[in-house]
Amino acid sequence: MYEVSKQQNAPDIVDLDETSSTVEYSKSFEHALNIEYEEHLKLYEQFSLYDVRIDPVDKRFLPGLGFVTKVAKISMNGFADARPTLQIGDIVLLRPRLRGPSVSHHMTYSALEIESRILGVIRSKRDEKDQILFTWGLNHHQTAVMGNAPWETYFNVRFVPSASSLERCLTALDWIKNVSIHHPHALNDVLFPLEAPKVKSLKGEQSIRLKHDASDTDTQLNELQSSFVRMVRARTLDSEYTHVRPPMILTGPAGTGKTKTLMAAIVDVLGLLPSNDDKKLRNNRVLVCAPSHAAADVITGRLISFLAKEAIFRMYDKSRPFNTVPSSIIHLTCQKTSTGEFTLPPPSAWNSFRVVVCTCLDAHILFRAKITNEAINKRRTCFRQYLLSDLNNTGLSFDQLPKIIDPFFSHLFIDEAAQATEPEILVPLSCVVDPYFGAKKAELAFIGDPRQLSPLIFSETSLKYGLGRSFMERLLRRPVKCLGGGEQHMLGPARLPDSLFDETASSLMDLIRYYATVDGQEQLTIFLTENYRGHPGFLMMPSSFFYFDRLRCANEMNAKDLDFWQSRLREIEALSRPVLHPFRDEDEDFMHNEFVKTNPYFQVHKQSKWPIHFLGVRGEDKSIALETFTGIDSWQNLMEADVILEMVTTLVNGGVVTTRIGVMAPFRGQVILIRKLLRTRNFFDVNVGTIENYQGVEQDVVIFSLTRSNDQFVPNDIRRRMGVFGEMSYKRANVALTRAAKLFLVIGNPEIMWRDRLWRQWLMFCHRNGLWYGRALSHADMQKMADDKLKICPTNEEASRNEHLVMVSTLEKIHRRTV
Repeated sequence: MYEVSKQQNAPDIVDLDETSSTVEYSKSFEHALNIEYEEHLKLYEQFSLYDVRIDPVDKRFLPGLGFVTKVAKISMNGFADARPTLQIGDIVLLRPRLRGPSVSHHMTYSALEIESRILGVIRSKRDEKDQILFTWGLNHHQTAVMGNAPWETYFNVRFVPSASSLERCLTALDWIKNVSIHHPHALNDVLFPLEAPKVKSLKGEQSIRLKHDASDTDTQLNELQSSFVRMVRARTLDSEYTHVRPPMILTGPAGTGKTKTLMAAIVDVLGLLPSNDDKKLRNNRVLVCAPSHAAADVITGRLISFLAKEAIFRMYDKSRPFNTVPSSIIHLTCQKTSTGEFTLPPPSAWNSFRVVVCTCLDAHILFRAKITNEAINKRRTCFRQYLLSDLNNTGLSFDQLPKIIDPFFSHLFIDEAAQATEPEILVPLSCVVDPYFGAKKAELAFIGDPRQLSPLIFSETSLKYGLGRSFMERLLRRPVKCLGGGEQHMLGPARLPDSLFDETASSLMDLIRYYATVDGQEQLTIFLTENYRGHPGFLMMPSSFFYFDRLRCANEMNAKDLDFWQSRLREIEALSRPVLHPFRDEDEDFMHNEFVKTNPYFQVHKQSKWPIHFLGVRGEDKSIALETFTGIDSWQNLMEADVILEMVTTLVNGGVVTTRIGVMAPFRGQVILIRKLLRTRNFFDVNVGTIENYQGVEQDVVIFSLTRSNDQFVPNDIRRRMGVFGEMSYKRANVALTRAAKLFLVIGNPEIMWRDRLWRQWLMFCHRNGLWYGRALSHADMQKMADDKLKICPTNEEASRNEHLVMVSTLEKIHRRTV
């Protein structure tokens, strides 16, 4: 693949927001995928190891063969933090190295190359090292040469990324091209939508209740959540037979109930909600996909509360190790009795399944097995034609052989869709889209948050071809006809008319609509705004910076719980001194500035009940190349790590269980350093990880170390898309700011943060609310805070156009106390 793609002529870079050509679309993504795979090949070369020992796993004695093993391992720190991540199925190439004076078999020995496959990467616990588990098996020639020596032999090891993901994505693109040839316009509304479909309006109650069979309790969905369920129901009851309609989209930040709404939509289209027992829904079958196994496993676990176990099938690729599957859902899989490998159930079992769950890439298994709407419809049609021809000879009426029109999969739901590349999404699409005119079409829905982490792409060239942007985000950026024309979309138009920011404008909600909003009609996107996680203080800056100042806090705080965390915060605050105003030295001019004195948002008013703490420090960031795993280089900041150690110690002494504490850093080196320091005090259960590790994860206490303390390295961070500075890293910053549920602690160098637009607003927020402790800013930098040109605005869209605008969200205005 590497050499082939080298020889191909690179296609022109096209604007995927504007094009309607499937040819341009397919060529762009084919080239991007090949380039990205080449980049992975280069990066994996950095992981090469020399003169390492391997150890057997599960070594067994077999008569006639002696001790044998099918699994081996290499132990070394750093494996679990590799970038890119080593994946199950990646290739391990091992070449034995002969040591000592005996070199008689040197040529034969060195010519050996043992090919294995990674079975898992295990993060170290306590004083252990990280481990890579891989298959082990020597052929007859290798056994004859090595004899019983492999466990006493040193090896040179290379890693090669598996091409499985690439091949599955390319197969999906081939499907796109074939469909476009035989059915030229069948996919236009899916790939390049221009307007919303017309759907019959629903009648009946607006609210939706989600009943849990296991606990016999139900949950009332809020207005926006109910709107999405009703939108899916309206599309389901008003079927389409000519073309597949544009995907519906459910989006919103973490904590707004996207997964709960997804569960309600799935249960509803299966006819299992009390408010919707329409007989038309009883034959529906749903395919649910997600980019990762972790997300797919969570969905499967949630579905158990609503459906019988016989109605759910969790599908895995045969290479998936058995021990990586949660025990709570293993009974929903299918395995070979002889080998334990995952496999597909027999045809007789499929009729009982109401929901099939898998990763986006594993949906390729269904495509290869021809368990797709298109393939099954073809078989049904051929069988019907055969029976009809037979009936002609008997003189029976055609009415006695009704045509089956229901698709095998009535719906496709893709959770965490914003984290998948567009070719990944095409894999499950190839399973549910039936392009033939007259066939009943499946309904599509994407769920996710395009304001948080996008697919992780390493090639700059692939990014230019659009591989780093999800299908969901591309749809939300496409110009569409609504509200009398214009280019409205959820992520905001490229150029905004000034009138949208006028105080008399009707609503900023216009900026977050994929199409016009009419219940049951012309509605394609629901943006959830009510947040049920944590304190409203956690939402104030993310609401302004990422979500158009639309977020509302619907979480009811328990008074006793709130008192406990406020006590812990007071103990953290006692470790340092507050920054009463942002100067190292007293400044009488600033303190008596009339503009500052008359504007409450430029005065410090301590918000003692807000569980947020910023500690300014000026450490030294140090570049490291991990000695334990060559090729992984990153950054460490010992001062920030030491501060975190003291914070964790204080929290634990105050009664916080270590499993409730999470520590996050943007650099792998800092993660490893913090983990090492915490283990010196036996804090083994504190969850320490990078921002990517925390995507989709909630933790009661989150301590975030920005790490970077030297501004000379920031441009390189921005260029390499590392750290949390620069606009390309704002999605990562959003994840960091939205993980805490009870207490959020941030450690960083304010002088570096002040130079970044996002973090400058964060510093201003912490300063005016009395949340800033430790090191303050220099006099020169903070003179800008006394500028009488400063004005208040609610959103980043406004602040980005004027450096004199200070973001203050509606949530902050509601909850801030000045007396």
